[in-house]
Amino acid sequence: MEIKQPSLKELLAQRQTLQQQVAAARQREADVVLADIVRKMHEYQISLADLMGRDHESQNVTAAAVPKYRDLQSGATWSGRGRAPHWIVDKNRDDFLVRA
Repeated sequence: MEIKQPSLKELLAQRQTLQQQVAAARQREADVVLADIVRKMHEYQISLADLMGRDHESQNVTAAAVPKYRDLQSGATWSGRGRAPHWIVDKNRDDFLVRA
């Protein structure tokens, strides 16, 4: 007895159908969870500010980066954060340190 294997086209169609079912199930469950969260927020008198943390806005403020390196030719500075500028790449960074 020979077992018929589904074709690629059939398998892709099944996958598409399953992906749609997964997305629908995820949305249904998310709606239930969201409704429960909103209900509990009302029940316990929790505001969005409480949920995000009272100091939420102050937490987003980052300290200004203090220059750690300086290019003596151009006067350009770099804090050492992020991508290194072209004037320091492949060079000894100690030569560019800002002396206090």
